[in-house]
Amino acid sequence: MSNGAKAAFSVGSEVPVLGQVSYSDNKPVQSIEYRSSGVILSVQPEIRQDLIELNIDQQISNFAKTETGVNNSPTLIKRQVNTQVSVADGDIILLGGLAENKVSEAETGFSFYRKIGYRLIG
Repeated sequence: MSNGAKAAFSVGSEVPVLGQVSYSDNKPVQSIEYRSSGVILSVQPEIRQDLIELNIDQQISNFAKTETGVNNSPTLIKRQVNTQVSVADGDIILLGGLAENKVSEAETGFSFYRKIGYRLIG
């Protein structure tokens, strides 16, 4: 990584969301923009005489379906930390503080048996 160059790490997905409206032949045209979601980390170092100053931005985000958004567009839910740390060459820093718990429901088994019912099996 070079002095002043930003490095980025991202694990997640690009989600299409509604963008700006423009007009063509007096008809509205809705654009689509892609926004990143997931775990996003960026670091930008500034090397000083005896220290390395790190500008750190970390984010955990996802999109949730909403009925209240414009045209039912998804809502961005994010937790974000921006910080600045000064370290000496060879020092180690530990980042933390952002976490996400997800609960999901899933059915297992053969979809055919669920459709005909359990009475036929036993």
